[in-house]
Amino acid sequence: MYQALFVDTWPWWVGGILIGLLVPGFYYFQNTALGVSTGYGNLVKIISRSKLPWLQGEKFADAWGWRVFFIGGMVLGAFVAGRLKGGTFLTREMSLFTEVLNWPFLGSALYFFSGGLFLGLGARLAGGCTSGHSIHGLANLHKSSIIVTVVFLIFGAIAAAFLRTFLLGGGAP
Repeated sequence: MYQALFVDTWPWWVGGILIGLLVPGFYYFQNTALGVSTGYGNLVKIISRSKLPWLQGEKFADAWGWRVFFIGGMVLGAFVAGRLKGGTFLTREMSLFTEVLNWPFLGSALYFFSGGLFLGLGARLAGGCTSGHSIHGLANLHKSSIIVTVVFLIFGAIAAAFLRTFLLGGGAP
């Protein structure tokens, strides 16, 4: 049982069902949508004491709200799952990316940090993150979320093909 719950990879559909149940659960218990980008905004507000106007709105009034702990739980959960599976304490290995490029740590860190900044900017421009639009918005049939999710998927596929072709040397996976 331990192996099946904590070590083996779960089937994709189990994760889909559990995530799908979170949407009505969050509405019932929190009267709010499930999303991550607001939590990152809360972290920015806590860490930097930022005075950016968009961080002063009602969404960010309770900087230490549940979203900060939700993000912490995602990070802690990934760490614990990796450790239970026998992984190292910390790693910089990212499969094909680190196999092919073998960049120094600082180069990889800057690459992913800049990607995170662009992701945050995109979430800000789209009025929410991929999880908020694609999980919450689609479940509630919001037209804007359907459009934004299609755009996410199209440009995600283009970006993946571009990176595989020009950065990772091309070829099929």
